[in-house]
Amino acid sequence: MTTTKKKLGLLMGTASMAVLGTLALGAIAHAQDAAPAAAPADDTVIIVTGQRAQLKSAQKIKKDSDVIVDSVTAVDIGALPDRSVADAPQRISGVTIQRAAEANDPIRMTAEAGGVEIRGLAWVRSETNGRDIFSAKNGRGLSWGDVSSDLLAGVDVYKNPSADMIEGGIGGTVNLRTRLPFDSKKPVIAFTADATQGDLQKKNHYSLSALYSNRWNTSIGEVGALLNYSLVSEGNMTNVIAVDRYNATTTAGGDSVLVPNTMGWRTIDWNQKRTAINGALQWRPSDDLEFTLSVLDAKAEPKNTEYNVGFYNDSGEFTSADSLATYQYDANGAFKSGTVKNAGITSNTRYGEDHNETTDVSLHARWNVNDKLTLAGDVQYVRSMATVLSNTAFLQIANKVDASIDISGDLPVIGISEPNTTTDASTYWWAAAMDHIEKNHGNELAARIDGEYQIDSGWLKSFKFGVRSTDKDYITRQSTYNWSLLSHQYWGGGTPVYTSDTGSGTYELRDFSNFMNGDVPVPGSVIFPEASVVNQGTAHTYDLLKATETAGWGWSPLTDFTGGTNGNGLNSQNEKTTAAYVNLKFGGDVDGHVLDGNVGVRVVKTQVDGQSYIYMAAPTTAQPCTANCDVYNNVFAFANGGFLQNYSGSNEYTNTLPSLNVRLKWNDQLQFRFAASKGIVRPDLAWLSPYTSLGSSFTLDTGGALTAYTLTGTGGNPNLKPIEANQYDLTAEWYFAPTGSLTLDLFKKDLSNYIYNGTQTETYTNNGVTLDFAVARRFNGTVDGKVDGFEVAYQQFYDFLPAPFNGLGMQANYTHIDSSGGRNSGSVDGSALNALPLEGMSPDSYNVALMYEKYGISARLAYNWRSKYLYTTSAANVNRPLWADDYGQLDGSIFYTINPNYKIGVQAVNLTHSTTTQLVSSDLTAPLETQWYSAIKTDRRISVVLRGLF
Repeated sequence: MTTTKKKLGLLMGTASMAVLGTLALGAIAHAQDAAPAAAPADDTVIIVTGQRAQLKSAQKIKKDSDVIVDSVTAVDIGALPDRSVADAPQRISGVTIQRAAEANDPIRMTAEAGGVEIRGLAWVRSETNGRDIFSAKNGRGLSWGDVSSDLLAGVDVYKNPSADMIEGGIGGTVNLRTRLPFDSKKPVIAFTADATQGDLQKKNHYSLSALYSNRWNTSIGEVGALLNYSLVSEGNMTNVIAVDRYNATTTAGGDSVLVPNTMGWRTIDWNQKRTAINGALQWRPSDDLEFTLSVLDAKAEPKNTEYNVGFYNDSGEFTSADSLATYQYDANGAFKSGTVKNAGITSNTRYGEDHNETTDVSLHARWNVNDKLTLAGDVQYVRSMATVLSNTAFLQIANKVDASIDISGDLPVIGISEPNTTTDASTYWWAAAMDHIEKNHGNELAARIDGEYQIDSGWLKSFKFGVRSTDKDYITRQSTYNWSLLSHQYWGGGTPVYTSDTGSGTYELRDFSNFMNGDVPVPGSVIFPEASVVNQGTAHTYDLLKATETAGWGWSPLTDFTGGTNGNGLNSQNEKTTAAYVNLKFGGDVDGHVLDGNVGVRVVKTQVDGQSYIYMAAPTTAQPCTANCDVYNNVFAFANGGFLQNYSGSNEYTNTLPSLNVRLKWNDQLQFRFAASKGIVRPDLAWLSPYTSLGSSFTLDTGGALTAYTLTGTGGNPNLKPIEANQYDLTAEWYFAPTGSLTLDLFKKDLSNYIYNGTQTETYTNNGVTLDFAVARRFNGTVDGKVDGFEVAYQQFYDFLPAPFNGLGMQANYTHIDSSGGRNSGSVDGSALNALPLEGMSPDSYNVALMYEKYGISARLAYNWRSKYLYTTSAANVNRPLWADDYGQLDGSIFYTINPNYKIGVQAVNLTHSTTTQLVSSDLTAPLETQWYSAIKTDRRISVVLRGLF
């Protein structure tokens, strides 16, 4: 995005906040100066429902909480303001979302956000009802798409904790609250049904959720039951034009320029079925005793089919004299437009399929022992499973083409020059195939006991204490990406086998109509492997294509994860934690003002044990060594037949985490807070794996003499310790109406113990040979960093306006973040990459929402914007830092209450059909200098919704 556009985005945010602040002050002054009014006429009665009720509930939670928290609530059942769990918190100040499915592969978008950052930090803890929740895909946090928003009563974002809260989130904690039968005093039957279509995918998706809740007075006490079921079908089409990292070259005139390594386009058709059930039983045998049994089971099954056209620099086509003569460059010498002459086409069809399931069973008991002492106990079991399949088949065209691209405008234009034979199946040969499989499993047993003793003596109000213990087992089985030859490549191979040789059922012609919604010309029509070749399992793919392997070697699919002989990663870990805390609540009068808060400390011990192996494949070279061969021969002897050795690691550490939360209530409307605490975020479980892969590389001259070699390795580090933060907040909060507030939060985090890459020499012995390898692992560094900034938030309904305008409301917030020092996990000590900002951190972000609530109408237009941020220090396939440019999106909804039982409405996502622009840092010595990488458009999705409540 241009600097002008960035300034425009910031200007819009600043102007919006200024206008809203002026409106707020005017409205507050009006409310305070006005004389007591008579009973309003019927057309000015304010009914608290819909969005107004949601804002009132969320504001009360924020105002009354003992800690700093913001909330999004669903007063109407199944009615969070946004359509996904991850999308809802983005409306909260300080919270941003990552719209890509995976940060290290951000070109692939889905219908839901893939991650949440709080104050620019992705180190966010996820909970359900104050308990652990995690996905087997990473073992720590939640995969946000796995849980249906229909099940939730609200989402709470905690930004600075107290000692009784579970540790593990430096950015903050996101707690997903489900409903309980005792939440309602009467029986409840509710449902939501909707139909959704995207303007790119042009496919209907239907979803349904239903809830039943009731409570009864029986001979054994009060009993409540709740059952909530959700079935969601959703989809998204992604259209992409992209290049790759840029290579430095020189023009005929001697100018140094940057030229892309590849270019191409793709479509990704993503569909997901998600089923979830939440059940709860509550029993209150007496006023002093209550039991709650909760069960949550969520299954998500995303599937995607991707068609990708790539023009690759196989034989120097991008830097040939003929191609360079056509290129135009920007002021920094980076490619902007031109034609690649005699470019080869590689088309591939990729199918991906995931199966994710998380089950959470918990039993909670609460006992009011007497009027002073309350005890609570909680037992929880969580099980999560995740399997992943990626299966791809590749074609290449015999007749090369001229391909052009222009990335100088707001949207890029790419295409194939005429004449070409890209629609002729007989000119495409089967080039390669690739598969990847994962099977991950995790389970955790957690138990805790808490107590609170009411003191009520002067300044001392209560003393809270508790202990908690967890035992988690986590197993990952993840293969490499298993690419290999089918018949032929541009660089060689066997005799080409063409698609016309394998039959019409094995290939298809894609014309890319409606590409990017018609905003760019159709790139061209290309032959691809038929989707049925790759979407019925790798064995089916192999049966169809094994006859194309004419080189005497080639692709065969992965079958399992055992043995390690194919480089597959098997990692088994156990993590145990034991925590204890004390928390003292206090409060009293200071010169006519109430001062209250809590002070406490949490001590937690963590034990980690891991089992894996050290692996090295048998080395190969293109020619034998004839001179200076000592190291060469030693390596071949060391890894004769492949080297495989079991390897384990363990670690133990204890963290002491003090916390302080102080609130000064100046009056009923105005209050101030100060919070200070120490937090930790434990290393990703994948980083703790003791798995180590060793490798070798030899350089031989034409006579076979060894001139250079490297012995390297990569692996995890079970000795990693948590990243730590001392964190501070200072707030001013003005609550001038039940749904009106103006708040300011100044925050600061001092971070240490960052985790990043380093290399050390490690010695291994096998077959009587001892070798030294330079092994890259993650380590805790000594570099400190800081994150500080501020959040300002405002919300109000303008009840003082005359009807019908007294249904209008505004909600807005702005966040600014500064950071310094610090390291990303992909950084290397002493590298220029250390100049990069923390991944996921936008310096600026804001939200502006216009609301209307009156006459049975509930409407909202909500705009969300965030500035440029770093996705990752090393993106998949690109192996370079990748960035998201400034991005804003407009969403909206309108509902009408037909009668007390039914509401009907329309929800829209991405109304402005916004373009995601991504940037790449091609030069690792200057990683803050970026070049255009891709433009991505996804669906504008419209949903028609019917809600019922009885």
